[in-house]
Amino acid sequence: MTGTAQHYDRIRATVGVYTPGSSLVAVSGLERGVVLGRILAKDSEYVEPDTARDTLILDEQGGIWDAVIHIELDNTSWLIAQSRTDLAELLREAAADLEDVEVVDAAEEQSAVAFEGPKAWRIAANLVDFEISSLVLHGVTAVDLPGAEGGESGVLARIGTTGEYGYLLLAPAGADPLATVLRQAEALDGGEVDPAALARARAEVRHPQIAEQTAGLTVREANLEWLVSWNREDEFRGGAALLEAPAPERGLVTVSAPAGSAPAAGAAVLAGEVAVGEIRTVFPSAPGADELALALLAKPFDVPGLELHSTAADGSAVTLSTVASPVVVPQSWTERIGA
Repeated sequence: MTGTAQHYDRIRATVGVYTPGSSLVAVSGLERGVVLGRILAKDSEYVEPDTARDTLILDEQGGIWDAVIHIELDNTSWLIAQSRTDLAELLREAAADLEDVEVVDAAEEQSAVAFEGPKAWRIAANLVDFEISSLVLHGVTAVDLPGAEGGESGVLARIGTTGEYGYLLLAPAGADPLATVLRQAEALDGGEVDPAALARARAEVRHPQIAEQTAGLTVREANLEWLVSWNREDEFRGGAALLEAPAPERGLVTVSAPAGSAPAAGAAVLAGEVAVGEIRTVFPSAPGADELALALLAKPFDVPGLELHSTAADGSAVTLSTVASPVVVPQSWTERIGA
């Protein structure tokens, strides 16, 4: 097993390591909560310190600007954008009229490394001085790394994207947290994973993948309502436009096809002889598994349990099944931490 197949196996059987996001920004100061409230689609007023969460940032028209990881500490809020490199610029614009807030593009001084898989907890256990099972999902704790200076030099967040045990380590670049995690992953027969393997594993649990699958879609069309706080009374970027958007007439749904018959991106999807949508994104194949894609379908066809038809990449006809997520049972669901 080589390449993407091997990397995918690391995620599902051992541990896969990767660098999360395209930008890393630190926000500090007494007014940082005002900035977060203006920009993040999830309400941040009552976010507890030492927690991590996923949220969206919208554009002014209520569209999807990016997905971000928000790690909240006592004195600093860390934001990791999945695909955008101009997050710091956006936050500085939001803070322009405030006095007690600082926005720092921290990509050169700090490094983030994510590791996910059924054995990922073993690496996390080596970074803390307590029982690792007590670090609950979305929890954050201070850690120290070999090579770091000044004691508590980093933070470990339990947050993931593949349905397996997932952790994110944030530490000074000089401590080389990637090398620290990779050494331990390789001892567990794991290692780095490429974007293709990560995309497949994320697709199996419908973790949002920006921007390929969301470009041009509303939050509701992309089925990302869970990354927005809908009952907010305060104003936030894109919030007014979001609430004024009409009810969607189409939506994304995961579709599967027999192994070796991947549908063609952009191909029409048919219910009988009627076109009801198109293939939006096709994900890499996984060994011994069905092909997976996202289809953008007219309502009411964007639901699991339907048999539809499309065209494979080689031009042949292919039968599609709309499926619920997750489409796999992650090994982490059946193996407890510490086993």
